[in-house]
Amino acid sequence: MKRMVSLMLLTLVVSVSATVYAGTPIKSSELPAVAQKFLSKHFPGDNVRKAEKDQGRRGMEYEVDLTSGAEVEFNADGGWKEVKAARGNSVPSAIVPAGIAKHVAANYSKLTIVEISRKRGGYKVELSNGSELLLTEDGKAMQPRQGGGRSRH
Repeated sequence: MKRMVSLMLLTLVVSVSATVYAGTPIKSSELPAVAQKFLSKHFPGDNVRKAEKDQGRRGMEYEVDLTSGAEVEFNADGGWKEVKAARGNSVPSAIVPAGIAKHVAANYSKLTIVEISRKRGGYKVELSNGSELLLTEDGKAMQPRQGGGRSRH
């Protein structure tokens, strides 16, 4: 009996957690204007396959999947947080800070940037060979955060 109650309680917790952490589907017209402009500028002709909003730590966040396979996450203001290119493509070069583009071109000339995300103090960049770089906006390596707590990267 005790085992059955525990199992039922666990099932309830998992169900509630899934509901709380699942994004709410929205229409692309419900995205912040800045996000809509970003998509039309950097992904012209690509349509929104799925858009969701979700309550994040710093306000509402938005996730967008495009028909090409690209994925973009936006913050509450509509600024991009993370961009993943469609398979076989690279992220739009216009969103990559010049210092990072220069660093990648100089040190990884045969590779492209397939994912970029904004992190505290800089950017996390994934290259087409799967390697990841933590760089400041001017293309210098970021030092891993020190401390006893969990990393937020």
